[in-house]
Amino acid sequence: MTDVFYMVEMAYPDRDGPGRAAYDGFYERHISMLLTIPGFLSAQRFECLEEERAPFLAVYRLADAEVLERPSYRTRAGRLSVPEEFRERMQNWDRNLLQGEAGALEVVSGGGGPDGDGAVLTVLDRLDPSALALPDAFAALEVIGLDRTIAERGVRVGPPWKLAAPPSCTVRNFRPLHALRKPG
Repeated sequence: MTDVFYMVEMAYPDRDGPGRAAYDGFYERHISMLLTIPGFLSAQRFECLEEERAPFLAVYRLADAEVLERPSYRTRAGRLSVPEEFRERMQNWDRNLLQGEAGALEVVSGGGGPDGDGAVLTVLDRLDPSALALPDAFAALEVIGLDRTIAERGVRVGPPWKLAAPPSCTVRNFRPLHALRKPG
């Protein structure tokens, strides 16, 4: 069975500052709202272990690719659903719609400690279609919509990936900010 994922990445300048708690509170409420929209099956939010241009990642599993085109989503969500106080500060905001046989991408909270122990979500992005193929350890996700900022995404749950990225690729390890959430 093919899985459909909506993945949103961004940076927020107060990553370690006083505005972080307010931003995280907004995002928790935002996820709760999204999970009331028919077709949103689960959500989990992550933070990159390394310094990155977009250290936050939200992963939503969808029933199908059309969920984001339906009025139930378009009238309540999207960029303009973010309050201006946060939206004007969010940077490097990329949204990609992906599909593939990825299985469970849930990462148990508490993984990816400072010493690199525990499970994390590792994301390997092929930035160019001519980049080397994904390693066997990664499930391949095809980009099927939205910003299309990458050529292909590989994902895996396990120990942090410590090998160098192949040419024309990036590798990032994400720790969960909360447990996988489902509607209801």
